[in-house]
Amino acid sequence: MSGKGNGVRPVPPKEFPDALTWAAWLYFVDDMTQSQVAEKIGVSRVTVIKMLNDAKAQGIVSIRINPKVASQTATSRLLASKFGLNSVTIIPENEDAPLIDRLGKAGAFAIMETLEENDVLGVAWGRTVLSVAKNVALEAPIGNLTVVQVSASPNGLSADFSPELCASLLANRLGARSVNLMAPAVVSSPELRAMLLKEPSIRNQLDVIRSANKVVFGVGELGPASTVRNSELHSEPMVRKLMSQGAIGAILGMFLDAAGHEVSGPTHDRTMGISLDELKAIPNRLCVAGGAAKIDAIRAALVGGFATDLITDLTTAQRLLDDQKSS
Repeated sequence: MSGKGNGVRPVPPKEFPDALTWAAWLYFVDDMTQSQVAEKIGVSRVTVIKMLNDAKAQGIVSIRINPKVASQTATSRLLASKFGLNSVTIIPENEDAPLIDRLGKAGAFAIMETLEENDVLGVAWGRTVLSVAKNVALEAPIGNLTVVQVSASPNGLSADFSPELCASLLANRLGARSVNLMAPAVVSSPELRAMLLKEPSIRNQLDVIRSANKVVFGVGELGPASTVRNSELHSEPMVRKLMSQGAIGAILGMFLDAAGHEVSGPTHDRTMGISLDELKAIPNRLCVAGGAAKIDAIRAALVGGFATDLITDLTTAQRLLDDQKSS
């Protein structure tokens, strides 16, 4: 038997050709700690560290990263750099689960990981945001959380993904205070909007909403099955007119062109809720969006600087990166 620090080389069992292979096997295959390997072999922990390094240098051990993981990591870092984002999370491919469910789970995880005591979390609306809310489940409560509804309620909006439902459900699952915006999304005139903004109850609600330090939102495309059209927030002729003026996507029910600029329509001065400029003033802005139909709209949102963090799928991320490279 060899002893620690006595200068005697460790003698491996017969199945190992040398001590380096023995040490590598104990550490990488048997999952021992460096201290346990040192005890087993009869050398110091410092010697084990050197042995493991030598094993890698001599090719006894080859550490490889899963190519899919490497691709996602490289793509996320490139996207973050290209669009000036703090982070990009790319969800794994899985044909057996709907994309909206996978985006929702990733968005929920991001919220649960980043929420802190006293946060005021703004919540937009739509199917993806609702999926995020449904998947939130805190292991322990966070003190003094407030969830605020950043968009007012469109007339005729399906209760399946309304602003009130998204905000109240997320608040309930977080055990947070909920602040709703009790006003229609679009009122009949700019004068009425000005009057409503002077109402103490609505003004107080907006004051809390504008204090949000974090927000989660989705991005809408403008196709026939889009949330913007299904919500009946805007008339069909108006949507077509805005598209003819360059609109390709929507955030909070407001329209963007390819450069990320707002395309204003006849409802611009009659809309309740925070503006796109107020959205951009929120310090931490999590955009959860993906899918082939939304690529142009997502890119517009990123170019416009509306997100600080992005959660999307790998195919969308690669397309966004390719589009950015070719622009």
